[in-house]
Amino acid sequence: MLRPGTPDEGLPLPERIRAYMADPNNPLSTRARAMGLTMVTTRDVIPSTRRAHQAAEWARSQGRFDPFHHAVLERYWVRGENIHDFQVLRAAAVDAGLDGETLEREVASGRWKDAMEAGLAAAHEVGVNAVPTFIVGDRFVIQGAQDGRVFAQAFERLGHTPKPR
Repeated sequence: MLRPGTPDEGLPLPERIRAYMADPNNPLSTRARAMGLTMVTTRDVIPSTRRAHQAAEWARSQGRFDPFHHAVLERYWVRGENIHDFQVLRAAAVDAGLDGETLEREVASGRWKDAMEAGLAAAHEVGVNAVPTFIVGDRFVIQGAQDGRVFAQAFERLGHTPKPR
């Protein structure tokens, strides 16, 4: 979760983070640009991500976790949308080949809360404490938005040689 204790209405983005994200030379923006990615760097509120996590669990049960997760990330990082809003989550569901109305009904019922909590507990057990976190080869945990060299080193330690881009 972006901030586990965030209420449904979200939290104001701290000024220091707002200034960091607005700086076009911050490492995250620089890496995104170098990879040809567009990223929203200005926002006022950190949304609650609980609803999105519950929706992701429902999407997982439908065999559509990856496309749904991708759609949610795009809506948050590229479009700057509030991923707590059911309208945004319904649209992400449609992008992932799911029915948005069913997603809302399932999440609003509360039946995916336990699955979400279990997933978060499992993540914490293996050392996930940051967003994003990548687990490489079931051996290395890479936390935060890291430079590609960090990932290349992990693959090399696993005995795989990454292909240059």
